[in-house]
Amino acid sequence: MIVLLFLLLLAALAGVLGLVLKITLVIVLTAILSLATLVAIAWLAWRHQWRKFQRAAGRGQTTIDVGRPSRDLPGPRDDRY
Repeated sequence: MIVLLFLLLLAALAGVLGLVLKITLVIVLTAILSLATLVAIAWLAWRHQWRKFQRAAGRGQTTIDVGRPSRDLPGPRDDRY
């Protein structure tokens, strides 16, 4: 930290402090953006794996078997009369 302050003081004495601060700002913002991107990718990957685990474990599914109806329908002849 002291070395960084010393370098900034030398840059100020040399008259290039503005350039040094701009370069530092670009480096810091690049690091923050890279970190935010990695966190977002990790979050999306974790969420995808969690949902995949839930599907494999059977959560979110009904216990009723859904399929073709198997009821007996009356024949074509009407026996009411």
